[in-house]
Amino acid sequence: MAKHDYPYKKSVNVTAWILQILVCLVLLAASAWFLWISEQQNLDEILGDYNGIFTASAGLQIGITGLNIVMNIVEIILISKKRMPPALFLTSTCIKTAIWGIIFILNVIARSALSIILTIVLFATSLIQLIHASIIVHRKRRGTLTRGKYAPAINPQGFEEGVYAQPTPGYYYPPPTNTEYKSPAATPPPPQYGNPAGDVYAPQIPPGSYELDSRGRNH
Repeated sequence: MAKHDYPYKKSVNVTAWILQILVCLVLLAASAWFLWISEQQNLDEILGDYNGIFTASAGLQIGITGLNIVMNIVEIILISKKRMPPALFLTSTCIKTAIWGIIFILNVIARSALSIILTIVLFATSLIQLIHASIIVHRKRRGTLTRGKYAPAINPQGFEEGVYAQPTPGYYYPPPTNTEYKSPAATPPPPQYGNPAGDVYAPQIPPGSYELDSRGRNH
């Protein structure tokens, strides 16, 4: 599976995960307690015809909160392992935002103060994650998304492709070598000894001249 090293912000995701898991555990415990009470006691006298509706709502809430916890665990694992594609993260946040948005509206209609407070936390954190995921996907499509951090390459010669690069602070660049061409003919040869005519130096070739062939020169 390919790695997806995208800039998921820990300040956004970790805060959302902690709040969502805590609130979901509270709702999960409250729903389980209501189902347990409904089995131990006959609530038909109190709730009347609404007993079945409340029981079904408690069971549905257990399923939704359990799904949210599972989705958060999957997000934590994939992002920590750098295996979370932006499209999958966006899909996950869309599902959570839609679910808690609907439940929040229903709680507002029912005027349940405690439920409104709990669900608004879930809806707000899911919405923040949705905005964060949308920004990542948008930048990825435009090609402006930075993936990971790369160290600058060190060029020991201080230049690249014929153009001198600016020195990077903290690195030592040795001075460039002198590439000026010097003709070997400009340097006089060493004196020749053992010549029958005596110690005679070989004729010096004027600087800047070039030996084009091996023909002798007239002096």
